[in-house]
Amino acid sequence: MSTASIITGIIILAVGTYAMRLSGILLNNKAGVSERVKELLSLSAIVILFSVAMTSTFFDGDQLADISKIIGVGVAGVLTWQKKPFIMIVLSAAIVTASLRWLINLWG
Repeated sequence: MSTASIITGIIILAVGTYAMRLSGILLNNKAGVSERVKELLSLSAIVILFSVAMTSTFFDGDQLADISKIIGVGVAGVLTWQKKPFIMIVLSAAIVTASLRWLINLWG
């Protein structure tokens, strides 16, 4: 990938971002959106974030992720579901993942 194509991509994304922001300002309260559409847009954002999280959990590049990473993310998910403090979630997931990787390297 050349430098020119990267700069071109950045410029296109910047123009698109500011066009979206400008359209929000110009169309403020002129285009009505129903509550159902707002709810669907909110849910679709959650689905996209969840799918990105699952993809990065189960794949590392073009290979499957190691089992310790998957279990560490699972621990984080369970602690998040139980509404534990964020620092506890991050540290627990990191400790579990690191411990499992250490055990796997020790045995294999």
